[in-house]
Amino acid sequence: MNRGKYITLYLILLFLSCQENTSYQPVDVKKEIAELKTKSEKISYLEKIYKIDQDIRDGKSSDLILKYGIESPEILEFYSKMDSIDKLNLERIEIYLKEFGYPDSTYVKIEAKIAPWLVIQHSTDIDKRKQFFPILYTAYNEGNIDTDQIEMYLGRTYQMVFGKYPFGEGAYDPNEKINRLIKELNLKK
Repeated sequence: MNRGKYITLYLILLFLSCQENTSYQPVDVKKEIAELKTKSEKISYLEKIYKIDQDIRDGKSSDLILKYGIESPEILEFYSKMDSIDKLNLERIEIYLKEFGYPDSTYVKIEAKIAPWLVIQHSTDIDKRKQFFPILYTAYNEGNIDTDQIEMYLGRTYQMVFGKYPFGEGAYDPNEKINRLIKELNLKK
């Protein structure tokens, strides 16, 4: 091998090693939360989580499926990345809610208001979803999340538990459906 090929190989290996190092960034969530002192910092933190959650979902999966196919390595890699982000965001929200409670919708923008609900809604861990029910139900009763959001959360949880979406029969009353789902999922108010 001549000197030029060695330099090229060295540069490629250097580039790849730099890529690996930049993709791994351990996160100390407890430290992140502990550093939130002001109301403004807490709101900004929730808005950041909302943005992270939505950025990964910004139509990318549809584009990848159209380009590479539904079972392609590219789509599997994308879903793996999204799952990692969702798990980290769930950890963030869990610690945030334990420390500060659900955000009061009277002083936060919509992104901060729905960030905890959205992250929990995207979780596929049934036990975690059920664990968050009392917090979400209290937020619902206090007007911090709306009827559609609590219904969607309960409906998706039901679908995960029973394998089908809970469609009602006859006249539709969202409060009846919410109460029925709470009962059928055996959730404690």
